[in-house]
Amino acid sequence: MTAQGSTLERLGTGSAALDAILGGGIPAASVTVIAGEPGAGKTVFALQMLFHHARQGKKCLYFTTLSEPPLKVMRYMQLFSFFDARLIEERVIFADLGSVLRKDGVDQALAHMIQRVESEEPAFVAVDSFKALHDLLAGTVQRRAFVYDLAVSMAAWGTTTLLIGEYSSEDISVAPEFAIADGIVRLTTERQELTTARQLEIVKMRGANYVTGRHFFDMGVDGLTFYPRVRGPEMNGEPPVDLADRVATGVAGLDALLSGGLPRASATMVQGGTGTGKTLMGLHFLLEGARRGEPGILFTLEETPAQIRAVASNFGWKLAPLEAQGRLLISYTSPVELVTDRFLDHARRQIEKIGARHAVLDSLTSMSLGVPSPRRFRELVYALTKHFRAVGVTPVMTMEVAQLLGTAQLTGHGVSSTADNLILLRYVEMQGQLERAVAVLKARGTSHITELRHFRIDRRGAHVGEQFADLRGVLTGVPQPWGAPKPAASARSSGRSPRRR
Repeated sequence: MTAQGSTLERLGTGSAALDAILGGGIPAASVTVIAGEPGAGKTVFALQMLFHHARQGKKCLYFTTLSEPPLKVMRYMQLFSFFDARLIEERVIFADLGSVLRKDGVDQALAHMIQRVESEEPAFVAVDSFKALHDLLAGTVQRRAFVYDLAVSMAAWGTTTLLIGEYSSEDISVAPEFAIADGIVRLTTERQELTTARQLEIVKMRGANYVTGRHFFDMGVDGLTFYPRVRGPEMNGEPPVDLADRVATGVAGLDALLSGGLPRASATMVQGGTGTGKTLMGLHFLLEGARRGEPGILFTLEETPAQIRAVASNFGWKLAPLEAQGRLLISYTSPVELVTDRFLDHARRQIEKIGARHAVLDSLTSMSLGVPSPRRFRELVYALTKHFRAVGVTPVMTMEVAQLLGTAQLTGHGVSSTADNLILLRYVEMQGQLERAVAVLKARGTSHITELRHFRIDRRGAHVGEQFADLRGVLTGVPQPWGAPKPAASARSSGRSPRRR
């Protein structure tokens, strides 16, 4: 912003997500370096932007140097949906500097570029690869003078310039083009186990309030799709919290333990061992919301949609009509292919698409398999809960916990604190039989019943039953605090071991 309070004109890239990352777009009449290793997506990035502006009637001039000739570039760009052959030569003009460089050198190549800019008067100029020109110059002084002359010439014509090159992170600190450039956009690929993640970072962008850090992107038939890095939402428009506004869980008897249900937009975590009924509780919650006219989404990372429908059918629940009516959406993501930023962006878009008020994430345990570090996992869960709250969605998240016979081991993978409510499902042994039990361990800001209750599953679904009449001799008991000493066993006077009830 200038002293007079005016702002720089910004040019969109064709991607709303990327424009948000850039703080509004690329500054007009600026010089921006698009840096990255071979195959990172630099050429696609530049041409996707140029074709976007060409469709708006602007002329774009694309210079190739000693990397790929124009015909080869166009042949591969035709595979992308943004490519429009009708714009070639009229709005998107390809020019080959390779022959001039080989015959007459760098100085004549610069003169040829300036001459073409003067004759074509383009709004955009891209040079690919500018690193090839850089390598042909003798020393640092000549390189800096060349870049400076180019920048001045482009600025004099009001042209927005993209310099594309196979630069490493070390080049950014020493190459003169990075010092003179107004912006630096770096594209990278990072190996994560058996997969590769594409990332973008805005290293520099003069006059822009850009989003720092690394952002994921995908390359597909539509070009590059960007996902701003996981962050919490802007809380300026956060809806007020009304703990009296309750959402029914749909599980018979559970709302009574919660003094009327879950506070709207509060986050609930359901923890339990395998087979205790976590997914079933989530389905109850979504079906109850759909019955009340509040659409819901099941984000499943375990069962596929077909498996979920089969489970529901066993209890007499038909999900297909609800899906057709837009009251229920089943969204499956394989944890093997999960990318945190993409998952958050996709979840937000799906919630907006159907106007969801309820959401179930099944499960956080499977999600953690697809996140490269515990910190990234905690960031994602935190961001999800805050984004859900910001749009008035009430989320229920499931998590599997280890349970040995006799102990329910509580663990939150560092994310239990993000939940407002914590419900535990567990097994207990009664008279030689295993039974399910449920307890509400936490309900932030509201009263709740902490009794351990029977949790039964029958052909109608899940039901909360009566309190356990006698917990003496029940192997599980009530979960003990970490580090609590075990009670000493008292032997009979006869010296025999005490008999188990």
